[in-house]
Amino acid sequence: MEEDTFEPLKDSEGSTPDSEMNREIEELIEIRNLNFCLECGRCSAICPMKDFYGNYVFERSPRGVVERLLFDPENMDDEALWYCFACQKCTAYCPSLIDFRSVMMELREILLRYGFRKYALFCAQCGRYVLPKPEVENLERILTGEKWAENLSSCPECTTLKCMETIKAANGGGRFRKKGVA
Repeated sequence: MEEDTFEPLKDSEGSTPDSEMNREIEELIEIRNLNFCLECGRCSAICPMKDFYGNYVFERSPRGVVERLLFDPENMDDEALWYCFACQKCTAYCPSLIDFRSVMMELREILLRYGFRKYALFCAQCGRYVLPKPEVENLERILTGEKWAENLSSCPECTTLKCMETIKAANGGGRFRKKGVA
């Protein structure tokens, strides 16, 4: 009996979406010098994730993410890649000067482009990526009763536009004036 084999869709040049994503991740690894990681652990030691999430999980740590990218770049549908705050602390302590914030932001852009959206929160108005869901969910857990997903459901640009519209409406639709100036 012949086995059915899965043949991924290919574009006109013969590449699959997965191979394109893997190529972009390889470029990210090269451009951001992830191969220069000394595995010293300074990035993980300074990372605030442990304090925020309440436990240390190696796969979520900067060093864990670097190892994932270097040794398992095909397995990207993982919530562990969405815990980083992109706060830049690890970069300040990295002896190899790896800009981990840029790595994470660019990796998330790649993942979003290829449809990995379940761990991301998007703007309710324009649909742009706002924050990783694990951050928002943990805020809701820590600050019981607060609905942070609702509070953070707009990107900064849409929030600013909404505020400007509210101020303009409160001002009778006119121009902004200083108090006491005609």
